[in-house]
Amino acid sequence: MRRAFSFVILLILIFGSLLGSFFSAQAQEEDETPQGGISAPAAGEALQGAVPIIGTTAIGGFEVWILSFAYVDDTTGTWFLIGEGTKPVEKDVIAQWNTTTITDGTYNLRLILDLDDGEKIVFVVPNLRIRNYSVVETSTPTLTPTIDPASASATPTPTSTPIPPTPTLLPTNPIEISNTDFTNSLSRGGITALVLFLIVGLYTSIRRTLR
Repeated sequence: MRRAFSFVILLILIFGSLLGSFFSAQAQEEDETPQGGISAPAAGEALQGAVPIIGTTAIGGFEVWILSFAYVDDTTGTWFLIGEGTKPVEKDVIAQWNTTTITDGTYNLRLILDLDDGEKIVFVVPNLRIRNYSVVETSTPTLTPTIDPASASATPTPTSTPIPPTPTLLPTNPIEISNTDFTNSLSRGGITALVLFLIVGLYTSIRRTLR
């Protein structure tokens, strides 16, 4: 009975280990599947000249990639073709975008991946600033402090600040008795009283003897 129970436990452990290895390998395979999209340029970036569009098209079921651009302010939904192809790319240059052929402005960049099941996956990088013939703006505007003319021409009114009076130290009291003086006086008084007491006692003894 014990052997049968141990055998069942062993089978359960072996089966659980194999099942865990299977799911782990499947999860790892899913993690290694490349994700499509554009990795460069980044949204809001300023661009000049020939710009390499870097990204990934090598995803499951990939057939065709289509790269295009459009004006940000365009409301007609018109996209201008940059290029298209069937070569799967993984984290590499998909195409070159020659920005010198268009006017400076702000554009959106779009990548469409056509899959073999008819599905389309769309990636858009917004607000790319083409600056071939104009100054590239700084990422952080520099704030210049302004001065109000009225406040600049006004003459400041002087204000008086009262100065607190300086305290005057009083002279030392000449009759002030310190602790040392008090102790010395007390000691002297005690000695004087003792001497007087001895004298009175001696005087009294002498008088009694003479009688």
